Amino acid sequence: MDKKLLDALAAKAEQRKADKTKAKQFEVGGQKLDFVKLGHTAQLDAYEAFLAAREQPSQMLDVGAQLIYDCCPALQDPELHTALGVTDPYDVIWVLMDVREVNELAASLFAWLGLIAGDEDEDPAKN
Repeated sequence: MDKKLLDALAAKAEQRKADKTKAKQFEVGGQKLDFVKLGHTAQLDAYEAFLAAREQPSQMLDVGAQLIYDCCPALQDPELHTALGVTDPYDVIWVLMDVREVNELAASLFAWLGLIAGDEDEDPAKN
């Protein structure tokens, strides 16, 4: 293999590895929280659930809420669940966010994870 090509592919692999560990902040309940990228298998599971729920809005929102929860370590804190009085950990999402917020954040997370096209892919002339 060509040395330049090998170096370029190795650099790309290193960049992807670094990107996986990078946290990004998103707003939940008026607060900025750190979100982390899911592993490859979890991303595929989320995408599969997304595709299966496309025609069912309530199921799609549940998939989005699960993605929000799974990507945000702060929302997984048992002390938060106790403070909010939730028994099902995923209910923390519905206590802190409304339907519109869940929908918007889930869309942002799916785009951030590279599972759907984000706004940056839109043609500005169409706006």
